[in-house]
Amino acid sequence: MIEDKFIPLRSVLERLMIPISVLAIVSLVAEYGFYLSPRMELFVHRLDVIIIWYFVIQALVKILFATNRLTYLKGHWFDYLLVLLVIAETALFIRVTGLKLFGSFLGEKEIIQITKIYIVAFQVSIILSLFSEGLSLNRKIATFHLHPSQVLLGSFLIIIIIGSALLSMPRAVMPGKSLSFLGALFTATSATCVTGLIVVDTGHHFSLMGQLIILMLIQIGGLGLMTYASFFALILRRNISLREKSMLRDMLNYENLGLISKVLASTVLFTFVLEILGALLLFWGMSGEPVSLGRHIYTSIFHSISAFCNAGFSLYSDSFMQYKSNYLVMLTISGLIIVGGLGFPVLVNLMSLRLSSAPGSGRWLKVQSRLVLRITGILLLVGFLFFLFAENNNTLLGLSWSEKLLNAFFQSVTTRTAGFNTVDIGLISIPTVLLFLVLMFIGASPGSTGGGIKTTTIGVLFAGVGSIIRGRKRIEIYKKNIPFAVLNRALVIILYSLSFVFLTTLVLSLTENLPFIDILFETFSAFGTVGLSRGITPLLSDAGKMMIILTMFFGRLGALTISLAITAPKEVYHYEYPPENVMVG
Repeated sequence: MIEDKFIPLRSVLERLMIPISVLAIVSLVAEYGFYLSPRMELFVHRLDVIIIWYFVIQALVKILFATNRLTYLKGHWFDYLLVLLVIAETALFIRVTGLKLFGSFLGEKEIIQITKIYIVAFQVSIILSLFSEGLSLNRKIATFHLHPSQVLLGSFLIIIIIGSALLSMPRAVMPGKSLSFLGALFTATSATCVTGLIVVDTGHHFSLMGQLIILMLIQIGGLGLMTYASFFALILRRNISLREKSMLRDMLNYENLGLISKVLASTVLFTFVLEILGALLLFWGMSGEPVSLGRHIYTSIFHSISAFCNAGFSLYSDSFMQYKSNYLVMLTISGLIIVGGLGFPVLVNLMSLRLSSAPGSGRWLKVQSRLVLRITGILLLVGFLFFLFAENNNTLLGLSWSEKLLNAFFQSVTTRTAGFNTVDIGLISIPTVLLFLVLMFIGASPGSTGGGIKTTTIGVLFAGVGSIIRGRKRIEIYKKNIPFAVLNRALVIILYSLSFVFLTTLVLSLTENLPFIDILFETFSAFGTVGLSRGITPLLSDAGKMMIILTMFFGRLGALTISLAITAPKEVYHYEYPPENVMVG
């Protein structure tokens, strides 16, 4: 708390933080996104110094007038850690260069008079301070009383728009390369919706800065902006309101509101641990590459995140075709994709199981978890066997039997939502294409990083159809009654999804002069956020690219989320019409 007489001063300081934060973002974007003259670069550096010292001064003023400084410090320890960091950076710089040289930086025009390390340290401090300020956005958003679906849709739109703007910067692409805004929008949507469809080669067209932007979009798009913001708020010991927890419960598809903080922490930490483990295994498996150590580490991290988030982005022009005989790389990528596609509710359920199966332990595998695991296993097995025999004398020709088994399994895994490939997708046979359409349409599981109509939707549909055929008035799955409302939602999802896929295919058939089977494949790939293509993505017209952008967005959020986000609140009826039968079938 801050004493009442200093509340107006605190209010002024907090209001000034908004334009100061905007200036900080502008300065960082200007320096790292554009090619600046030495004079302009010096101006930006001076602006950085002013921005970070404003942050320090306002933080010191707040702690100075706090009623209980120790309590206030505990609640804002991260901010004051930054304050100490900035003061230490300045003291060290003055000690090394002298006070006179430090003062000359503020008055003269020669950029060489300030060390690059000092400026970079200040810029890191600015980013961290912006990060600290941004964590309060969740609470502000929660006060708007929006439906969680509206928040999710809005957050994805904001991320895509920001990502498009960042990828449009001159330094986001390699020197001599260019990228239209539509190309940037397509790439940002594909990354945020963890799809993997590309209009330009990721590894050769984008600079390191552009690739890092894509990687950031993939990571945020995998779990959602609010999930990460709430997680770091917990890490910094900032309270999460009940409204925030309610929104996170709906976004994470978890029932118990009281455990949402624990589930949130487990989800994000599990993501980071799996991505680090995957990067270590890929680093070992890709050790034969003739690249520098730094590049090798970066490549491993990039593909580990891309695989776990089911994004399908690769720094290699041929995806993973060069690794079709590398068992460690193939199995690591497959494992990351499978785990990322199971859904975090299932992963939390699996992690919560006790080793003891004693009665009354309170832990068991839930129906959703069992359904997800069973259907995932069936789809993987069907895809593996079909691809192995259908492509044995086609795209798998020339490989040993062990390599055929490996590649058939890998392609069965990645086709459902990830989008990596070890064979030329443009050469696969028509029967395989038709199977791929089904696998891509079903996709991953609820609460996961993947798209599609989800495995549980298919499971509930078949269970409901089976109950109707047998004349039962209830749906039973693993000795549990499933409400018919769940079946109704599954039917709505499938109907809406098929309608959207049909509409997209129809529009692309009108706008593109390309083979129909390729258009159909592209549509299902975009809807399932898979990222596989028969090579037509860069050939699409502007209208075709816009249609694929909409399809990726629709597929990532899902029919139900978008429907709830755009429809008005449901009305309560106090009357009921008389029933009448209608013949169907």
